[in-house]
Amino acid sequence: MQQAGFTAAFTPNTLVPYPYTDGNTYDIDFVSNGESATAAGYTYAAVTSRSFHTGGVNVLLMDGSVRFASNSISITTWQAISSRAGGEVLGSDF
Repeated sequence: MQQAGFTAAFTPNTLVPYPYTDGNTYDIDFVSNGESATAAGYTYAAVTSRSFHTGGVNVLLMDGSVRFASNSISITTWQAISSRAGGEVLGSDF
């Protein structure tokens, strides 16, 4: 990926282990196609929000405010704050 972004498939800093052909396991993000790989097909991705901050990530909200999201935030709340205008009710863990 050559742009900044993330998906809400996993909560912040989730380890996504991938056993590679060299025998090692790596923590990865997944993108099904590189940019410009195909003009006609879809690209699927699971890109985890990551940070070097201890225990979570900073989140920029659409109103310009910044909040801290803990690594232990529920997936339901994480996906709710990651939508643009879905009207979801946020959990008490954010």
